[in-house]
Amino acid sequence: MRWLSIALVPLALLGCTEAPSDDTPSGAVRLFLESMARAEHDPSAVEDAYALLAEDSRRALAERAHLASSLGGRPMEPWDMIARGRFRQTFAPARGSRGMRETVEGNEATVVVENEERDRRAEIQLVREEEGWRVVLDLPPAREATPPSAPPG
Repeated sequence: MRWLSIALVPLALLGCTEAPSDDTPSGAVRLFLESMARAEHDPSAVEDAYALLAEDSRRALAERAHLASSLGGRPMEPWDMIARGRFRQTFAPARGSRGMRETVEGNEATVVVENEERDRRAEIQLVREEEGWRVVLDLPPAREATPPSAPPG
């Protein structure tokens, strides 16, 4: 029995996959998706997702939070602008390296995510920052509410 358990250890290690890391674009995407999936049940997970966003994306969310705070009368944090509970993956990435392919050009990368059947795909843009690879959100500029125009006098 002892020999059997020793023989199974290398097989178990071969089946283990390394935990994702933001050292690679694909790893950063996996971490972001995991954080967003956890956020539905763990409010602090959205902060983890926010930390994986590119600086420009975080700045745009901070602007939105400031605007929402001024209009809503209560303080909002930038990560509150990420819609917790409304995030749904429309497909699950294929397992292993088949699910994500990355193309890196300098400090920019694109990760193509595909499902098992390879009939669904998404392209995610990333940039390399000091902390690691970060997800770029395509956010339109925030607009401040304009006061209604004065009636003609």
